[in-house]
Amino acid sequence: MLFVFEILFLVVMGIVSIVTIVTVGRPLAIAYAEKMKAKNLELDSEKVEMRIAALEEETRDLKRQLLSIQESSDFNDRLLEKGKG
Repeated sequence: MLFVFEILFLVVMGIVSIVTIVTVGRPLAIAYAEKMKAKNLELDSEKVEMRIAALEEETRDLKRQLLSIQESSDFNDRLLEKGKG
């Protein structure tokens, strides 16, 4: 009979342990998940800012290229007009 009570005691202690772990662990897991989400959002905002800066630089380069092409086109137009005239 004592053996049954010992096993019953171990089962009850196991259940209490599991309930304690779940009770304490769940809020910790939720807090950790929220922390990771906040960190990911922060990284995402940094990536967005870096992407914006890269796109702005690319836009400046494209504007420079466009001005160069326009100057070349104007030069070619003047040469053609001089050649006809």
